[in-house]
Amino acid sequence: MDSKDTSHQFTLRQLQIFWAVAQSRSLTRAAKQLDVRQPSISQQLSRMEHMIGGKLIRYVNNELRLTPAGEFLLAEAGGILEAVDRASAGLGEYFEGVRSQLTVGALPSLARNLVAPAFARMRRDHPGYLLDLAEVTPREAREQLNGRLFDAAVMSDYSEGTGQGLRTVPIIGDRQLLAVPRDLPDLTDVTSLAQGLSEDARATMSRTARYAFGSEHTARVTAWYDRLLPGSEATLRCRTFESALAFVEEGQGVAIVPELSVRQGARLLFDVTLYDLGLPVRQTVLLTPFQTARLPSIAALEAALKDAASGLEALETRPIPAFVRNCGLSSADHSGSKLYAAPTGP
Repeated sequence: MDSKDTSHQFTLRQLQIFWAVAQSRSLTRAAKQLDVRQPSISQQLSRMEHMIGGKLIRYVNNELRLTPAGEFLLAEAGGILEAVDRASAGLGEYFEGVRSQLTVGALPSLARNLVAPAFARMRRDHPGYLLDLAEVTPREAREQLNGRLFDAAVMSDYSEGTGQGLRTVPIIGDRQLLAVPRDLPDLTDVTSLAQGLSEDARATMSRTARYAFGSEHTARVTAWYDRLLPGSEATLRCRTFESALAFVEEGQGVAIVPELSVRQGARLLFDVTLYDLGLPVRQTVLLTPFQTARLPSIAALEAALKDAASGLEALETRPIPAFVRNCGLSSADHSGSKLYAAPTGP
């Protein structure tokens, strides 16, 4: 006689798989996050449902949804996985001293200017800390965090939903700058690009390098270019600020870039001329799962990132050009002494 297993006992691995599926609402994305094959995900979920005696997920019009039991388990799973993480970290410190490995995702500019100095600060206090650093996009960071493959991520809050479902801690505000080739004439007093520049200089200003980390950011940057450089075209489309700056350094055009992408500490990385624009700052945030927020290593990382951010001073740049002021793009509220103030928030 076939008897159903009603012991309601499932494994920690099955709970981790359920958590990844529930967070991503996709077996495919969960499999990618956990670095396993999708059939394995389906098999483990089926076994888990058999053990507890009921369904946790269902499909409605090909959309994965949680059953009431699944919603209940999702609410409980966070605390369970948090306790396991705390216990694992605590045992590691008990037996090995303060020796903890953090897996962190970051944009390249933030890895250079925030994560690297923050990690140095952490190791000065506790030399046992180890860092596994991955350079990823905000979307990749969300997926890895929800799959519990990253402990934290340092990202720019560009895309809609960057921190959705994650603990978001503001770290620093990073101003937007106009990067132009070194041989371009000084733009400070140029009131009109059509009349104040040579034909070659106008041609350079009409070529832009553009990039995006989500539809919301794409629309925002496009609006900036439309106001600042009407009629300009995207000569280069790229996925990193560093590629855009290399394009500018070669004299091929101009780009709007966040200041941290141009520098490493106090050192300028690209031979370009920089102008303030007075635009809203790029908000940089620390993202962590809510369950791991109280871990000593995460608390240490947060404190070290804020310390590293407080040590950054704004680079010396040329003032907002007259043509930018005339087009109404800039606002004095976004420029000046508060460039590197951390955004308000918890």
